[in-house]
Amino acid sequence: MRVIESFLNGAWQSADGPKTPLVNPATEEVLAEASSARGLGDAVRHAREVGGPDLRAMSFRQRGALLQAIAKLLHAHREELLDLAVVSGGNTRGDAKFDIDGGLGVLAAYAELAETLPDAPWLVEGEPAVVVRTSKVRVQHLLQPRHGVAVHINAFNFPAWGMLGKAAVAWLAGMPVLSKPATSTSLVAHRIAELVVAADILPPGAFQVLIGSVGDLLDHLGPQDVVAFTGSADTGAKIRGHRNVLAHGVRVNVEADSLNSVVLGPDVQEGSELWDLVVRDAVTELTQKTGQKCTATRRILVPEAALPALRDALEGRLGERAAQTGNPLSKSVKMGPLSTAQQLADARAGVAALRERARIVRGDPQRGEFIDVPAGKGFFLEPILLEADAAAVLDRGAVFHRVEVFAPVATLLPYDGSVAQAAAIIGFGGGSLVTTVYSDDRDYVARAVAELGPQLGRLVLSDEKGAGGSFSPGGVFPQAQHGGPGRAGGGAELGGRLGLELYMQRTAVQGGASQLARLFGG
Repeated sequence: MRVIESFLNGAWQSADGPKTPLVNPATEEVLAEASSARGLGDAVRHAREVGGPDLRAMSFRQRGALLQAIAKLLHAHREELLDLAVVSGGNTRGDAKFDIDGGLGVLAAYAELAETLPDAPWLVEGEPAVVVRTSKVRVQHLLQPRHGVAVHINAFNFPAWGMLGKAAVAWLAGMPVLSKPATSTSLVAHRIAELVVAADILPPGAFQVLIGSVGDLLDHLGPQDVVAFTGSADTGAKIRGHRNVLAHGVRVNVEADSLNSVVLGPDVQEGSELWDLVVRDAVTELTQKTGQKCTATRRILVPEAALPALRDALEGRLGERAAQTGNPLSKSVKMGPLSTAQQLADARAGVAALRERARIVRGDPQRGEFIDVPAGKGFFLEPILLEADAAAVLDRGAVFHRVEVFAPVATLLPYDGSVAQAAAIIGFGGGSLVTTVYSDDRDYVARAVAELGPQLGRLVLSDEKGAGGSFSPGGVFPQAQHGGPGRAGGGAELGGRLGLELYMQRTAVQGGASQLARLFGG
């Protein structure tokens, strides 16, 4: 049996002890075993002392060239990575492309951004500020790379995008990376690491990969280090509250649970192009990656008068997708399994909880027969659509405002068609990554931006004019912020140049006007 290892301190290594089996979630065939590693304090020092200085000595454009070289390397191995993503993660080929190409896209976007950045070891923010009108003393704000390691703890659902998306930003900012992929789907991340390490593109110490348990890694972090975590809110809270993290003020960015919503404006008419977009997007967000996306739609707010028609439309489309659920190696399959047995158990428990305040209108959480799947095997759940009554929707404590089922599951929520009520309902979720508003009513949309925006990391506006060229709202672009307030983690990643700030220290440099001009220009 193949055992995949960590790449730490410049070498591939593993520790003796129990191994974790990595399985094909469609067939439960064991594909490999993951081994944990030791010596994580040494790995942290290796990143700081070996990788950090070499990266910081490079210009932004030189670092951008590294990103471009890695993107080119991985693109040459794209077919291999897609095939591996299908068997190791339960992805259809389209879902595998969403992950692999997403990661390559972030590398390319930040390589392009590097071309716009100055040939200097820092980023200058704005103009020098006058301290006192009668004085020549000025203050100039700078962003500089932190002298630590960027620890990336990634989620199971996007082993490529999660690893490459975080790493691209950190490398361009000038920080070495220690990446910890989720164990269950780590085969793709491990293969990417093998390719990058073998190509010898990055300076020594700039890239390390920890397979298996996180161990005592957090015990070794200090005030110049950064942790960027994607996963559950509970785990995010444990990282934030870790004794050593608190003691040293380690910078932590969390992207966690999110009850994302869509809001159908009262002006949207059945049969319009915008109506068709609502249906298409809803089905995509329920079923893409088998609903295992942090940006997937969980709550669908619909004016009460439009609810029956939308319910019928979604039932029909989801029924088609349910009939095409099975082993993603089959060409007829449009949706694969969940990633692990635990994910399936959690999803079924979540559906049972939702049924306390909503009824299932499409789908059977106990269905056991799927396309090209051995009897009794695989971690499958067909698309599940529920509907709540109006009284339950206005209950802040209702389960669909508290529980995210990380699976192809969403709930229809009737509302009165007003922005005020939509904002209140969305607010019951405690903070989200993304919400989409579908409407051609300019006043309605303007009020929605004002009332919904502060509760979200990203707000997508869709109207009839742009319906034909619209992107599904669950897609994350490197130019846009990814993160959200409250239960979504309170973090922010990507966002073009803004994303660099996570890995850089803002410093106010105070001095004479001419002195600052010599140092920083202007």
